[in-house]
Amino acid sequence: MPKKEHKVILARQADKMLLLHTEFLARVSTIAARKLLADFQKAMRLLANNPFQFPFADEIDVPGILPETYRKCLFSERYKALYLVENNKVYIDVIIDCRQENIGLF
Repeated sequence: MPKKEHKVILARQADKMLLLHTEFLARVSTIAARKLLADFQKAMRLLANNPFQFPFADEIDVPGILPETYRKCLFSERYKALYLVENNKVYIDVIIDCRQENIGLF
């Protein structure tokens, strides 16, 4: 029986975050910006194939969000996608540059 893929859905907020990270990198190096996007595409394929291979994002401490809700997928050496899985869908809600302080993620 073939393995069923999950549908990966990028939230508007996460899309904007990815765009900002890419624009910032492009000012320094277009090669680095292209690599970020290519690595993000690879991460999306990994999430579609098996989103459960990545750990829970235990570092999230937001009232109302249970610790085992969001998972994290690290990509391109310093970026992190926070996502949750519901049925056969993966919802990417946030994309973070791990070098920055991330206050007010949600």
